[in-house]
Amino acid sequence: MRAPARRHAILLACLAISACSTSEALDPRALFNGQPAATPAQPETPASPLVPAATGPVASSRLRMEFAPVVGATINAATPLSRRLSQQAPQRGIEIVPGGAAPGEYLVKGYLSAIGDGNETIVIFVWDVLDTAGNRLHRIQGQERIAAKAGADPWQSVPNATMEQIADRTLGEIAAWA
Repeated sequence: MRAPARRHAILLACLAISACSTSEALDPRALFNGQPAATPAQPETPASPLVPAATGPVASSRLRMEFAPVVGATINAATPLSRRLSQQAPQRGIEIVPGGAAPGEYLVKGYLSAIGDGNETIVIFVWDVLDTAGNRLHRIQGQERIAAKAGADPWQSVPNATMEQIADRTLGEIAAWA
C-alpha cells in the first residue's frame, strides 16, 4: 500500500473509532464467546489480562472505577496494560473495583487497535468513561508509534513498555479530568 493511501486508511480507522458511541461499540463480552467476562470473587485472585485487577481500598481515593475488558488488543498486549493500570491506579487516587462487585462510580471501556505503517506500528487507543446509567462523560484517545518490522500481526511488534505508557497516559488523563 502506498504511503498516501496508508495514511488515508489510518485516518479513516481513527475517525471510525472516535465516531463510535458506547451503544455502537463492540460488546466486551465478544472476547469471551458471548459470555460475560468472569471476574474474581476476591481481589487476591489474579485478574484476566484484559481487565485490571481490583486495587482494593485506597485511603486517599476519590474515584471508584470498574474497567470493562479491553476490546481489540491481544492478550499479550493487554496483560502489561492491565498490570500497569492496577499498579498505578492507587497512586492516582483511583480505586479499581472488580466487575460484578459493588459498582464503581464510573465504568471505563477501552478500545485499542494496532496498525502497521511501513517500518512503524501505530497503537490507537480510545477510553470512554461512563456513568452508572451508561452515559459517556469523558473520552480519552491517543496513539503511540513504535518502530517495527513488517509482519502479519502489528500487535507482535508492540513492546510492554508502550502498553505501560498507554496505561500511564490513561490514568493521568482520568485523574486530571476528575
